[in-house]
Amino acid sequence: MELKEILKSAIQALRMNALRSSLTMLGIIIGITAVILISSVGQGAVAFISNELSSFGTNFFSINPGHDMVSAMGGGGEPITLNDIEAIKDANIPNIDTIAPFFYTSRVVSANDETVRALVYGMTPEAQLLLKPNMIYGDFLAEDDKNNRVVILGSEVVEDLFGEDTDPVGESVKIDDIRFVVIGVSKSGGTLFGSFFNTAVNIPLETLQNQITGNDEIAEVDISVYNTDLLNETMDEVELVLRDHRGISDGEDADFVLTSFTAALDTFGTITTLLTVFIAGISAISLLVGGIGVMNIMLVSVTERTKEIGLLKAIGAKRKDILMQFLIESAVMTTIGGIVGIILGVGGTFLISIVAGIPFIISLFWILLAVSISTLVGVIFGIYPARKAADLQPIDALRYE
Repeated sequence: MELKEILKSAIQALRMNALRSSLTMLGIIIGITAVILISSVGQGAVAFISNELSSFGTNFFSINPGHDMVSAMGGGGEPITLNDIEAIKDANIPNIDTIAPFFYTSRVVSANDETVRALVYGMTPEAQLLLKPNMIYGDFLAEDDKNNRVVILGSEVVEDLFGEDTDPVGESVKIDDIRFVVIGVSKSGGTLFGSFFNTAVNIPLETLQNQITGNDEIAEVDISVYNTDLLNETMDEVELVLRDHRGISDGEDADFVLTSFTAALDTFGTITTLLTVFIAGISAISLLVGGIGVMNIMLVSVTERTKEIGLLKAIGAKRKDILMQFLIESAVMTTIGGIVGIILGVGGTFLISIVAGIPFIISLFWILLAVSISTLVGVIFGIYPARKAADLQPIDALRYE
């Protein structure tokens, strides 16, 4: 028998039992879809963050209070103060360009009989150099604004208090019961930090500390450098300065955390890779279950088509022809399942990229791997049923009831 005839016969056999074949392919489809979906979305997310960091800048690092990233994110640990910042400045580390401290608190902001609760950030003019907000109206904070009651409102806060398409520069708002003059309206320049500048209320750091919170605590310090190649060395120097200033010995754990966005990106990439491998492992189980299903259905098919096999052998079909027919039928079934899985994986990735706003990236490696694995599963789990069919004796097969 020619390969073309065998292939045609295999497809016809699958079409005759379309529902059964579809259900058999389900495990293959789920496994392939999961692998492509997770790997592609992960690559898209890494590319998105890389692009954001490129436009936002990777030449700075952050200092947060806390013994580790978990406590730092939760705001735990001994707070950083202005004295710590002065110690860093006094160290005259040559690679440091800009130092921008921040603190924030949740407060009630009101104007025009409208009230919202927003995060009020205390910051210095240097924050504009690092965070790069878009100023829709007015100007950012200046050196002369220290300890003044001036405020920059996020675009969404302006809509809540003054309405859409309104320029509130020069208007007054109250933070708690303290009156501030609006000097600008800001909007986030990128999407990496979500709607930070859209929903925030920004005032001078000194004003926040002296007139609202009553302390000199700092929630975060961002430090930019001139030479990114020396970023890690600069972080080490800053850590030594802070350890000495805060009285932390060499063998003692620091009560602050230094983090660079480059390191965060590397960590994210590692997590994404591990997640992809983990999902691939789970998908392998799905493929195994699907392969067992293929073998089971092919064994049923051999039993159902015993007389057909006997007839083919009686008219001259060789053992290898029968073996090849059932083997190709199994491989075609899993290959089709793999193709459907690829289509669903690519389609799902495309939809997620639109909804999440991440780049649409499909790895040719994973597609080729998916097709190869699905075909291999069909071959491996089709060998036993194919050999069973090929080993049937013509007379016994024709007499089978």
